[in-house]
Amino acid sequence: MNRVLALIFACGLVTSPAWSQADAPPEPPPVTVIHAGVVLADPGDAPLSQRTIVVSAGRITAVEEGYQALSKYGSNATLIDLRDRFVLPGLMDMHKHIAMPLDADARTLSSEARLALMSSSVARKILHAGVTTVRDVGDNTGITFAVRDSINAGVIEGPRVFAAGRIISRTGGHGTVRQSPGELAFVPGGCDGPESCRRVTRENIEAGSDWIKVTVSGSGGEATGQATAEPIMLPEEVNAVTEAARRAQRPVAAHAHSTAAINLALESDARTIEHGAYFDDASARLFRKHGAYLVPTAYVAEFVSKQLEKFSSMPGRMDAEGLKRWTQAAIANPGRAWRAGVAMGIGSDSGSLNDSHATVREMELFVAAGIPAAEAIKAATVNNADILGMSARLGRLRAGYDADLIAVQGSPIEDIGRLRDVSFVMKAGKVVKSAVGGN
Repeated sequence: MNRVLALIFACGLVTSPAWSQADAPPEPPPVTVIHAGVVLADPGDAPLSQRTIVVSAGRITAVEEGYQALSKYGSNATLIDLRDRFVLPGLMDMHKHIAMPLDADARTLSSEARLALMSSSVARKILHAGVTTVRDVGDNTGITFAVRDSINAGVIEGPRVFAAGRIISRTGGHGTVRQSPGELAFVPGGCDGPESCRRVTRENIEAGSDWIKVTVSGSGGEATGQATAEPIMLPEEVNAVTEAARRAQRPVAAHAHSTAAINLALESDARTIEHGAYFDDASARLFRKHGAYLVPTAYVAEFVSKQLEKFSSMPGRMDAEGLKRWTQAAIANPGRAWRAGVAMGIGSDSGSLNDSHATVREMELFVAAGIPAAEAIKAATVNNADILGMSARLGRLRAGYDADLIAVQGSPIEDIGRLRDVSFVMKAGKVVKSAVGGN
C-alpha cells in the first residue's frame, strides 16, 4: 500500500496542500476607498464636490461622482472618511536641500552621522507637512542619495526624492567651496573648461544624480549675483554641462541671479532657472521659447531678510544694505514673473533646519505678490510635475496617477494658509498621516 501511495504522489494524482495553495487564484490587492467632500482633482480647474477616490496598488483607479458604497469594491476594501475635508494632490517642492543646513552655525556643528540623522528626520517632517515629492538641488556630501535610496527601500519615511548631488560650477564658484570654517569636508564639483565640466557632470551621473545642478552666477548676496554681473561660467562650460546631461537624459537646474547668467542658462537649454531675481524681457521670451520654468525661491530671501546682520558677516557677502536690496527684489520676483507670463514652479530653497512649512510659505509669498491662490497650488502640483517630466503620474488626482494626496479643513483656494494644517497624507497609496475617521 505504501508503494502505491508513493506512486500516486509521484505521478501527481494526489495534490499536496502546498500545491493547492499555489494553484489557488491570488487574492486581489487591497482597495482603499476615500469619500471626499471636496476634491481639487485638476489644480487650475474648479474643485469638485462629493467624490469617491478609489486607490489600489499605489495608484488611483477611479474618481467617481457621489459617495459610492464600500461593498462595490469587494470584501478587502477599506473606507477613509474625508467628507468634511478638502482633498488635493500632494504638494511638491522643486528646491530643497535636505542635507544642507542654511544656518552657518549648524554646518560647523554637524558630523556626517549627525547630518544623516537630521536629514532622515527632516524627510519625515516634510512628508507629514503634505509635501510628497521634492527635488533636492544640491548636497556635496552624498547624504541625500542615501536618504533617497532609504526612502525608496522603505527603511525611512519621506517624500519621493529626485536628487542632484554635487553642485557644479567653475572652480571656486557658488556651491563648490565650504562657506564656514569647520564645515564638513567634501569633494567639490568645480570645473574649468568644457572637458572638465563635461567630466564632472558625468561623474555626478555615475554617482546617482537624477538632476544636474549648475551655478551660473554667484548667490543673491554676492557681487557676482547682482543684476549686471557677468556669468561666473563660460558659455562653452555651461553648454558642456547641459549637453552631457542631455545625453544621459538628466535635466538641468541652473542657479542664476544676474540677467546675463539667466539668459546664458536658458540659451543652454536648462530646464529650470533657480532664483532668477533679475530676469528681463529677453529672459521672459527665452523662458517661453525653451519651455523652461522659473523657481523663484522667495522663501529663502525672506529667511535671509530677517537675519541681515548675520548673513552679511559671512565671507564674500555684501553688507546688510546690499542684502536687503536683493531680498526685496527676490521676494517681489514671483509677482513680476507672473505678470510677464513666465511659467513657475514652487521651490523654497529650504535646508535641513528650516520650518517644515517652508513649501507652504513659498506659496503664501506667491499669493502676497498678487498671484491667485489657485495658481500657487497649480504651481506646486501640476507645474512641478511637468518640471520633473512626471505629468502623466503626479500633480493631479486622476485614474492611473500615483495616489499622492493630502487633505485639509476649509478651502486653500480661499485661504492658502489652510495648507499649514494638513490632517491627512497619502503617498503612493499608503496612509502616512491621518487625523480623520475611517473603517
